[in-house]
Amino acid sequence: APIPEPLLAKVQELVPQAKVHTPYGMTEALPVTDIDLAGILAAGQGNGVCVGTAVAGATVAIAPIDALGVAGDEPEYTPNATGEILVRAPHVKDRYDRLWITEQYSSSIPGWHRTGDVGHLDDQGRLWVEGRLGHVLRTAKGAITPVAAEHAAESVAGAGRAALVGVGPDGTQAAVVVMETVPPARKPGPASSELARQVRSAVAATGTDVAAVLVVPNLPTDIRHNSKIDRAALADWAAATLAGGRIRNP
Repeated sequence: APIPEPLLAKVQELVPQAKVHTPYGMTEALPVTDIDLAGILAAGQGNGVCVGTAVAGATVAIAPIDALGVAGDEPEYTPNATGEILVRAPHVKDRYDRLWITEQYSSSIPGWHRTGDVGHLDDQGRLWVEGRLGHVLRTAKGAITPVAAEHAAESVAGAGRAALVGVGPDGTQAAVVVMETVPPARKPGPASSELARQVRSAVAATGTDVAAVLVVPNLPTDIRHNSKIDRAALADWAAATLAGGRIRNP
């Protein structure tokens, strides 16, 4: 998974004489790209996490998504076009014990592996990861990827980890931030008016309008990947909470 610059900078402090790199990849193909801390700092701020350029022998392309977050079937290299990240390399799925339902989709473009991640290539060919395809919000203004908004929410004083989820029918979803706080909230529910104001303001700078800000003591994690937030569960919880149901822990 891509490592944001603030976290990589903390790692650098622990090993000041080392050159710290963060690769990007997945079970089926690792590594795909690589970048060091200096490279991330040189790339500056952008929509997502910069994970650098493809490693030797690998090629990265983008299958652009439409307004409902559906990825196309044609690999493209157009700068700043957001879509599903596609990978081609000799080591893709080498000795990989395949999950056949997943395999059918991921191999649907001949010669390419569909990663299920979304992102874009910048004008220097660097890859920026913007989130997972299944977590794209489908709003009336089009598809919104979550990572930039989440990082903006986490930049607010007193914020912990944050997740941006969509609530409502596809094509009309509202953007909702669900977040941890420092210190942790005692119980889940709406954020204070001041925290909500600051989060909305920070996220608005990324181009996303936030309909509601909710806080939880702890964000739920994916059952298979303990470091990953379970955004699907959070979306269901946020929808039930905002509909006036009994507020429970997600």
